[in-house]
Amino acid sequence: MAVADTHGVLASVHAFRLGRIFPRTLLALILGLALGGCTPAPPEPLRIAAGQFAGYEPLYLARDLGLLDEDTVRLVEYAPGSQTLRAYRNGVVDGAALTLDEVLILAREGYNPRILATLSFSQGVDMVVARPEVESLAGLRGRRIGVENTALGAYFLSRVLFFAGIDRDEVTVVPMELAEHPQAFREGRADALITYNLSPRQLDEMGAIKLFDSSSIPGEIVDVLIVRARVLERAPEAVNALVAGWTGAMNHIAEHPRDAAVRMAPRLRMSPDEFRENLTGLDLPEPARNLQLLSGDPPPLQTTMEDIKRFMISAGLLPGPVDLSGLIEPAPLAAALESP
Repeated sequence: MAVADTHGVLASVHAFRLGRIFPRTLLALILGLALGGCTPAPPEPLRIAAGQFAGYEPLYLARDLGLLDEDTVRLVEYAPGSQTLRAYRNGVVDGAALTLDEVLILAREGYNPRILATLSFSQGVDMVVARPEVESLAGLRGRRIGVENTALGAYFLSRVLFFAGIDRDEVTVVPMELAEHPQAFREGRADALITYNLSPRQLDEMGAIKLFDSSSIPGEIVDVLIVRARVLERAPEAVNALVAGWTGAMNHIAEHPRDAAVRMAPRLRMSPDEFRENLTGLDLPEPARNLQLLSGDPPPLQTTMEDIKRFMISAGLLPGPVDLSGLIEPAPLAAALESP
């Protein structure tokens, strides 16, 4: 009987202890989960869109060289065309590499882009090619012109027709994706193309001649790097890292041009020699000159934008005026140049 009583006492003590321990354990678990929930999640990387174009390759070179941390800046590759602009409009990306005419449209539409760097000036890479029987720009009258349905395509077409002295209704515009151009030309769907990145070898294969290129309108086709205004406020360190990475890649191109070409050419399905030849149609402003383009009152790049804006409005490519004040943000580039 005494043994039974002892077992009963021990069981009671054990139950009492469990009754005290279990709530404490449960409370600790709940507090742990609560505190864990208060730990801020790591920030999402900046998503920067860039198409397949030699002028944008320094961004990808920066990634290849390890100058862009994927946890901080993530490059999102798009095919050439309007996909990059669409991604920016839809909020899929935080920034992009775009042409100035596209940036003006975004600013007009209220998307608040901010220009961080001038990536390239087109000095011949954008061109008009045609069948040999079309001997001059004036010969485009009455012809079918294949052109990509983008802001840049519309801008370049308007400039070509201006130089040719031809009205828009005197030609037939055939919208087509850039990737279609060579095949469409060979199949006879267009008499001329407004295109870019065609090497002399490709022109020979197509049986085309070059009538006009962007070297005749220097400073008008400009590619820039932009981010949304709110990104500058929300993630200034990531923006600085983006610009610093691009700056480092540009320095690598200047110091090791052959190695840079070997690294950049494969993404564009070119040999290093073809890539270097392609670059002859582009002016890639080095970082120090870039800062000069973004600085001053007004900055030289803003003067360029004013000229482009006036033509776009007169050609009906921009529905109204655009406030250019505050559109250029040189601080991240200045910080990158000051870093050792």
